Amino acid sequence: MTFKMAIDTPTSSTKTLELEVVRYEQLRSNDNAEVRKLTQALSDQGMLFLDLQRSSAKQFLKDLQTVIQHQRAFFEQPQEEKSKYHTGIRYNGFYTSPIGVEKIHLGRKEQMAGDRSQLPEALQLVADQVENVSSFIDKILREIGMTLASSMDEPFPASLQDATRPGQSHLTLGISKARAGTPLMDGHTDDGFLTLTFYDEPFLEVLDRSTNEWKLVEVNCNMPILNVAAQSAKNSGGQLYNPWHRVKMGENEINLVMFDLFEDSY
Repeated sequence: MTFKMAIDTPTSSTKTLELEVVRYEQLRSNDNAEVRKLTQALSDQGMLFLDLQRSSAKQFLKDLQTVIQHQRAFFEQPQEEKSKYHTGIRYNGFYTSPIGVEKIHLGRKEQMAGDRSQLPEALQLVADQVENVSSFIDKILREIGMTLASSMDEPFPASLQDATRPGQSHLTLGISKARAGTPLMDGHTDDGFLTLTFYDEPFLEVLDRSTNEWKLVEVNCNMPILNVAAQSAKNSGGQLYNPWHRVKMGENEINLVMFDLFEDSY
């Protein structure tokens, strides 16, 4: 979910924003150089490419492709069938828009409780893979969040230790079939603590804070984008940068898998 605010910025993007690549396996092994890259990138630009192409993510990446195939099957169903999963609850259920964007939020709390009623039939067939995808992303974002909290110049609090209290954390599956060039989301920043986004077509434009220009983030070897969100920016006292970004339709359909990590709820 997002926070929106009008800002005085250019209306089009023709340049590309280069993002740092940070390797998850090196973060797991507490490699000091990689941790410095992490903290620097999220302090300067607020986002980076997360390289997961190593053995610990092998099964996850396989499950991710299975989920993407089946989410497309769900979004191809008649509207009346998909609308059964609209809940009206924030961060939960099916949502659609007239411009051709559809998404379904799957709450981490319900997943932790073993409640699969939120899963459409097309996803019930791969319920284990959906759970594995959600669990893996939740785990790595918690690890990265706690690394950030302890590694900044001024360490800051982060309520991420108890995965059984996921708060509003959720997995989002989405698709866009809008016309090329259609604005899908205006300039905004993300709620939550951290966001991880998997995508297969360039669609994300980011406001370059050094030039005040909107710049496109290209696809980079299918690596997901990790970005700072409101909770981590606030907790860090502004050490982490919560980037302004917007979404615009490219030439091809977009398949999207996104996870919003929120601090634990008590």
